[in-house]
Amino acid sequence: GSILLLILIVNIGFTLWLKYQLPDYIKNKTPYEITYKNLNVEILSGSISADGILIKSKNPTDKNVLAIDGFVDGLSVSRLGIIDLIKNNQINTNSVTLSNPRLRIALASPKTVDSVKKKMPFLIRNINITKGNIEIIQTGHSKVFSAQNLNLEVKNLSLNDDPDELPFALDSYKIKAKNFFFRLDRVYSISASDIKTDNGKLEIADFEMKSLVDFANWQQSFRSQKSLFGIKSKKLAFDELVFSKTKLSLKNAQIQNPEFVIQNRDDKVVKTAKKKSKFELNFENVDIINGKLSILNSSGDQKLSIADFDANIEKFLMDEETSKNKLPFSYQNYKLSGKKLFYDAGKYYTMALSSFDADSQGVDLKSFKLNPKVSRAEFVRMIPMENDLFNIAVARIQLSGLKWKFEKDQPDIFLKNAKLHQVDATIFRSKIPKDNPKEKLFYSKLLRQIKFPLLVDNLNLISSKLVYEEDKPDANGPGKVFFSNFNLNLKNLNSNQRKGANTKVPIAIHCKFMGVSTMKVNWNFDTADLRDNFTIGGYINNLPADDINPFIKPYMNVTATGTITSLNYNFKGNNDIMNGTFKITHKDLKVAVLDKNTKEKKKFLSAVANLVVKKDSRKFPESVDIYVERNKERSFFNFYWKGIEDGLKKSLLVIKI
Repeated sequence: GSILLLILIVNIGFTLWLKYQLPDYIKNKTPYEITYKNLNVEILSGSISADGILIKSKNPTDKNVLAIDGFVDGLSVSRLGIIDLIKNNQINTNSVTLSNPRLRIALASPKTVDSVKKKMPFLIRNINITKGNIEIIQTGHSKVFSAQNLNLEVKNLSLNDDPDELPFALDSYKIKAKNFFFRLDRVYSISASDIKTDNGKLEIADFEMKSLVDFANWQQSFRSQKSLFGIKSKKLAFDELVFSKTKLSLKNAQIQNPEFVIQNRDDKVVKTAKKKSKFELNFENVDIINGKLSILNSSGDQKLSIADFDANIEKFLMDEETSKNKLPFSYQNYKLSGKKLFYDAGKYYTMALSSFDADSQGVDLKSFKLNPKVSRAEFVRMIPMENDLFNIAVARIQLSGLKWKFEKDQPDIFLKNAKLHQVDATIFRSKIPKDNPKEKLFYSKLLRQIKFPLLVDNLNLISSKLVYEEDKPDANGPGKVFFSNFNLNLKNLNSNQRKGANTKVPIAIHCKFMGVSTMKVNWNFDTADLRDNFTIGGYINNLPADDINPFIKPYMNVTATGTITSLNYNFKGNNDIMNGTFKITHKDLKVAVLDKNTKEKKKFLSAVANLVVKKDSRKFPESVDIYVERNKERSFFNFYWKGIEDGLKKSLLVIKI
């Protein structure tokens, strides 16, 4: 009884002391002027409640002290550690409830690096705010946080000052607010017109994450960062959003009508030593609906854009274990689809897609285009050495049976089928620039130089057209050769990186040469063969000679008439030589030599030429043997043509030239 009486007397005495002496204590010991209508203190429970609280900084110009100005209708604090408050100036309490707070808080100036790190000034486990209007600013009057009509309930909050972890963790939360703003760091802020939770689901309207500095200042001040980001979304929704000090996880996230803008720096990123983070991101299911994407270069021009896309990713995980890999995250499945993709592919080209669909098993691309940025004449002036200019359109590209992974920081790619429908490709080469003396590698060696496992079981070009045009300084326009109804099947395209696997690559081609003559080609090579041995053979049937005039007329100043009824060849070779057999049957073959400038027929030279060209072949002509040595500064197709040329000379010319 005595003990209880003593506690009661102490409680009453402390309550009376707070009631009559607290105003003087606040006035003399704190940097604030605080008044209130009513105050109630229970020392046994450590609970304090007050209402009608008015708070104002005594010296609002003092930047070294936290400045608070405003009004709070009601304040309730439970289980306050009175000893901590008096002895250590630290608020340690179980819960704080604020009713209708209207506060403007100015943070104190940051301490210097050399100053002693102070203990966390407050420990509040549970927070409840109703009808709050709060603004927090920092030195220089830049906003850190603001919210209107804020209703917030946080349970089991713990703060954290470890830079490698989240600044806080909590068990659960409820929030409802208007005109929400929060500054994430020196570069970014997030804002929303409306934010609320409903049965554990978080919804955010008019979300925006934007940069607080312009690109020029960011590029100068943040040299270790590669990109500056901006995100807008009409609505974000999360079924479950969980915070802990080392983990952020969510389920069933929906991001509606987002706009992503990324601007990359062109100068080199300054690398800084970073220890691997123990922080974990775990996203169970994320949907992006009607998104837009723009990636800009440092001058603000489009590098990549997607006008409209949807995306879904399941079981995305990034943690300490995945960060050790070349691909620092893992996932179970993904889906991506979109329209109107544009990509600036560098100095000479742009790429475009009308639509695309992709998932973990394959890719489907429609209306692919690779377009030159410059005209042929401009391209020729720009290139220092001889090179090709491409113009490519593909109606549809289908990749199926895709499997890929990273092992020992190297990709491993397997593709069951690749189909390219209605390819329309034009290749232009000018002989005006000087030759490129670099060795032109065979495809077997180019594939062998890929240092990771790559295998494409089947590659098909379907109903396509290939055009090659070549321009010489003394020609009147480019020579042209083309292949229509072009169908190609290539099997076992590989990089020779799978032990014991088949490395032989067979290629079968069926097309119309110059749009009129049936042509078939069979070509084989082996990526494991260090000498790059190959075989290539085929035939052309019923080729009117005047159909090759578009190539030989501007290129050789010659035209031809007559018919090549059949042309057969079988060659084999390596990186040094090629030999084999060649046979041609023809009839009524005549040539006309043209004047270089006027393109008129030179009668005398034409007559001489026809004296050395066989007009007709025998009914059963013998094949001739060809032998050519490779010029390694020329491509495989130049080597291939030299074999055809050697066979034509030996078959058609009366005398040996």
